[in-house]
Amino acid sequence: MSDLRLLQNFVAVFHSRSFRAAADELGVSQSSVTKRIQLLENELGLRLFNRTTRAVDATDSARELLNAAENALHAHDAFAKEAQLLAGGKLGAIRVCAMALAAETLVVSGLARLAQTHPDLEVEVIVGSSDIYKELVTGRCDVAIGDEANFQTSVYAPSLRLQPLHKEQLVYVHRSDHPAAGVKQKAELLSYPLAVPSRYFNDNKLFDTLTRDSDPSLFPRYKLNSLSACLTLAANSDAIALAPHSFMAQTISPHRPTGLQVADFDTGVEVAMALVTVARNAPTPAVRAFEAALAQSRHANS
Repeated sequence: MSDLRLLQNFVAVFHSRSFRAAADELGVSQSSVTKRIQLLENELGLRLFNRTTRAVDATDSARELLNAAENALHAHDAFAKEAQLLAGGKLGAIRVCAMALAAETLVVSGLARLAQTHPDLEVEVIVGSSDIYKELVTGRCDVAIGDEANFQTSVYAPSLRLQPLHKEQLVYVHRSDHPAAGVKQKAELLSYPLAVPSRYFNDNKLFDTLTRDSDPSLFPRYKLNSLSACLTLAANSDAIALAPHSFMAQTISPHRPTGLQVADFDTGVEVAMALVTVARNAPTPAVRAFEAALAQSRHANS
């Protein structure tokens, strides 16, 4: 069927039993409806309506074809609606590879916003990959959330596109009754074991700042698979965790005691998170919606 308008006219005439009423319903002229019914009959090689001066009666052929015609129109409407939703990023699925630090901070807050604006969009977040940029270029994910420092040293950087998202300082976190609480020298604090999210600081250039400024050189004793695990360890041991300042500001409050506190010493470590996609591919509507949700969540929390 080359023109769905022929089916629309057929269904309208069938139910109204009038060319004039069908024309009024469709917002076209009566002659246009008559012409399209004639075109449809010629295309099918069937007579669909018996016309008299007083009525339009459907033939047996028309009654047999009505259900198929209505199904075709409904299928077309469903197709157009779904295409529109996909074009607007309202439907579909995306897979996100994220470093551990971003997954529990920026990504989670972005997904909360995305759930409000795009409730039917499916999102899978993969945390723990040894190389999120390799996952991206090999097609195992649609977008990656990493840090700019590691991106610049990645062998895959030339084929990728980077969109800066957020910068902030990392802070030292320890339990409230930690033996080093209130000490005056940072060396005293850092004499205790350090806990970091493993997939963030493994071979991460940002950590060079911390190790370079420490005497003797400092290395993490505990490498855990998530920021939450690091903070749980810090709350229940003498370990010192590293965490984003904004995350701790939301986590520690009088209304939600955690048994943790932020040390007064400057880590000298800043994380610059970024959204990364494959340069040769235009971002899909779903990826653009995810990027917008990340930006909106950061603006709301700033």
